[in-house]
Parts: sequence; C-alpha cells; structure tokens
Amino acid sequence: MVKSRIEVPYETADMLNHRGIIHGFFGRTGGVSQGIYTSLNTGFHKDDDDINVIENRKRILKAMNADHMVTLRQVHKTDVLVVDATTENGYQMDAMVTKTPGRLLAIQTADCAPILLADPVTRVIGAVHAGWKSAVVGIVKKTVNAMQALGAKKENIIAAIGPCIHQASYEVGQDVFDAAKAPTFFMPSAKPSHYLFDLGGYVLNQLKGQGIENASALPFDTYALKDQYFSCRRSAHANEPSFGSQLSVIGLV
Repeated sequence: MVKSRIEVPYETADMLNHRGIIHGFFGRTGGVSQGIYTSLNTGFHKDDDDINVIENRKRILKAMNADHMVTLRQVHKTDVLVVDATTENGYQMDAMVTKTPGRLLAIQTADCAPILLADPVTRVIGAVHAGWKSAVVGIVKKTVNAMQALGAKKENIIAAIGPCIHQASYEVGQDVFDAAKAPTFFMPSAKPSHYLFDLGGYVLNQLKGQGIENASALPFDTYALKDQYFSCRRSAHANEPSFGSQLSVIGLV
C-alpha cells in the first residue's frame, strides 16, 4: 500500500506506473466520515453528511496532486462519457475516456469492479465501473472502442482491475449465470440454483478478448477486507441501512 502526501492510503498497479499518468485505488481509510461510513466515504446520495464526502474527495485530489475530478451517476449500463476540459459531474453513465490532461477520472465502487486503462503512447485513458449488469452487456468493449476513437491503439492499452468482490464472497442467482454466458467463471454454491461468480476474472477475460493483453487484477476482496474497503453486500448481510463507496482514479498530467 502506498502512502500519499496527506496520509491517505491507496493501491497502485505496476503496469499503470508510466510517466505522465497518475492513478490510485483508494479504500475506506484516511477520511472524516463516521459510523458505517468510516472513514473515506466518497458517495453522495447516502445518509453521510455531504460535508464529509466533499472533504474526503478533496483529500483524494490532494493525494493525487490534482485539481479536478469527474465522477458519474453510475447506472449499470454501457454509455461512455468522453471527458474534455469543460466536463462536470453527474452524467448517468458507467465509464469515461479522455485525452485531456488535468481531469481525474473517478469511479465509485463498493463491490463492483473498477477498471483503469491507459495508452501511454497516445496518451488516452479510461475508467470503468463494471458491475455484473454492465459487464455482461458490453461496458468493457464500448470503453475500449471509445478510447480507440480518441486515438488509442489496442496494442498499447494497459489495464488494471481494482479491488472488487471475489468469487468466494459473491453468490448470485440463475439470472446472472444465464446472462453472463460464461460458465467457466461460476462455481455451484450451497444454495440451489445459485453460484459463486468470479467477477474480476470475468472482466479480465473480457479485456483479453478485446485484445488488451497487458491487463491484470489486484488481489483485494472488498467483501472480506472489512477494515480496508466498503462492500455493499457485506453491509446488506450485516443489516446496515446503507453503505459507503471508495474511488479508483486515473488522470493525465
């Protein structure tokens, strides 16, 4: 784990460590939120105080030595936002791409898979929120296509999947199994017509299928690592009224 300048910890992926690219996979520590949102909650529209969320986001910006971040209203679909110097927050989409320096692309997750992508040669980056719903209908492919439209080359693109829920923690129903059409990434669970789903492996396979050979996944299970990450499913199992979310960010400098 890396320590930022203001002691907000975050993870990095070695393959994304290129000159001119900044990135970080943040967890739940280093912020000011309290209770079930302790402490680096970055999600509005919860019961956390907006003042806390704003401060937590400011800390992430400072940790990245950045001035502006773009966040989305993520809706588990496949629309991709092209970010430029004028883009603000709030678009209902699940992925972003840009070739504009100074705009930090920020993806919120609490079990879903955050994906950060970059072509360090043409200087095009992308960020994806890949829950099972958006993954099975093609969010990865659409993001790669959007990067190519900005000039990226598939052979140059590198990608890292951040902390997400792992197979041992992720029981799903028959609907997810049928929608994914990829039985390799499912194991039977103890509950009839239910399975344990390898979301990270499924998304990694999709990246490879798009010709992104330089792709890897960080080994952190958001459900299992209670002190390090927020988890929607863990909060539901604990009968908590809501849950926090963490950010994964990438930018050009």
